[in-house]
Amino acid sequence: MKNIEKVVIPVIIIVLVTMLGIYLISKEYDKQRAEKRAEEINQTAEAESPVDNEDLVYESVAMLVGKDEENHKLKFLSVDSEKLFELNYSNKTPILGRHGNSLTLDEIPLGEILDATFSVHNRDLYELRVSDDAWTFTDVTKFEIDDAEGRMDIAGSTYKLPPTSIVSYRDELASFMDVTNVDTLTVKGYGRKVCSVIVERGHGYIRLVNDSYFEGGWIEIGQSIIKVVTEEMLIPVPEGNYHVRLTNRGYAAEEDVTVERDKESVIDLSKADIKEVSIGHVAFTIVPDYAQLYVDGQMTDFEERVALEYGIHRVHVELAGYRSVDTNIRVSDKYVDINISLEPDDGSSEDGKTTTTAKTTAKTTAKTSSTTTAKPATTAGTTSRIGPFTNFVTPIPSTSSTAKTSSSDSSTTEKTDRTTTEKTESTTEETGTTEEVVSNTRKMYVESPEGAEVFVDSVYVGIAPTSFIKPEKGSHVITLSRSGCVTKSYTVAVSDDDRDVTLSFSELVPEEEQGEP
Repeated sequence: MKNIEKVVIPVIIIVLVTMLGIYLISKEYDKQRAEKRAEEINQTAEAESPVDNEDLVYESVAMLVGKDEENHKLKFLSVDSEKLFELNYSNKTPILGRHGNSLTLDEIPLGEILDATFSVHNRDLYELRVSDDAWTFTDVTKFEIDDAEGRMDIAGSTYKLPPTSIVSYRDELASFMDVTNVDTLTVKGYGRKVCSVIVERGHGYIRLVNDSYFEGGWIEIGQSIIKVVTEEMLIPVPEGNYHVRLTNRGYAAEEDVTVERDKESVIDLSKADIKEVSIGHVAFTIVPDYAQLYVDGQMTDFEERVALEYGIHRVHVELAGYRSVDTNIRVSDKYVDINISLEPDDGSSEDGKTTTTAKTTAKTTAKTSSTTTAKPATTAGTTSRIGPFTNFVTPIPSTSSTAKTSSSDSSTTEKTDRTTTEKTESTTEETGTTEEVVSNTRKMYVESPEGAEVFVDSVYVGIAPTSFIKPEKGSHVITLSRSGCVTKSYTVAVSDDDRDVTLSFSELVPEEEQGEP
């Protein structure tokens, strides 16, 4: 037995060692064959691939939302995924227009929609081109922005206004509250949504001083802006050159003014050449002919031609059972014919008012205006957004259902009381609008910036912190001015509710800091 074990055990050991050797040799052979096959696959892939494996290229339709020229970086927002990403660029990076023309980075505003071609791995930008997939509206002056509801109306068409949409002003991100109804915009979008609003033509201001003689009269700025004159007005006006005319009580003053963006141009009426104005003769044809006519607040007999001074006049026509008509006419010829037809009141109008288009003869330039529907930018009680791309400080309006007291109430001047308790109207001839500045018993509070003059739709209401009668429902422009600082305007939406409104705005920027990065 022992002899058998001596023979079998070595044999088994030899067999096991042999099998293990064969297995290891086979394993090494398979490994070498797999590595060789992988190398062949890689060589084939490199021969067939259009790009280097280490330098994959990607193209994205994106909106430019930030420039860091010092570090040569650009920030984009993908139009499709709405994700932010940053790319590197150099002075040699091609920047092309829609038709392939060469552009500089300064010619590409924030908010432009571009086709960006770049490296996936190192984030280097290979090419920028203005996208053919985006749409652009230029010279937009007829618009309505409802930031709270996320929509923008442009020339009667409604577009979505997503939270990622931006406002670009002087190549800086701003707030929708910064856009006023006198600005000229370029709007860029993709599909049915607005991606960016670019303020191409901003606004400055015309300030009236020593204007007591013309209070209650009219100011005409160019062919587009007509307003009732109130004490110490500050009027937002598109930048440009204007002929300004003021009329009241048979006299007129005229002056040429240049308005620069964010700056005030002063008209001192104590130095103006005041002249007596001519008289026009207006024939009113009103249907029904037994309606009552009021011209500049006075009941007027219209059986014969009415003698009116050259300039703007308020017209109101009313009759029981019919919708009353409120309009404005400009008398600038010796003879003027105005036709007004009242419509039966079927109860569909909340205030029983309507507007009319005054039909005139060929010898007259009388024009009319209607009740305003200004564009709201933000609703009281919400924070106006400017997108997720900057730490820009924005005004934060809020509402308060309880009455507030303010130390400024007791010190409010007689001038403020008068301007805020009377109903003041203003007209914009270009848009055909009439605005009622104040109406109800609820109050609006402007708490900051302290010491700034506060104007509502060009009418002075006090020095912040101050309070005044809450404006009518709709959109209103609040202007803040302080000596040594850049004047600033905001568009705010006022709700038709039984609440006071409290507004707190950002501190005004000193004039010497304007334009600094």
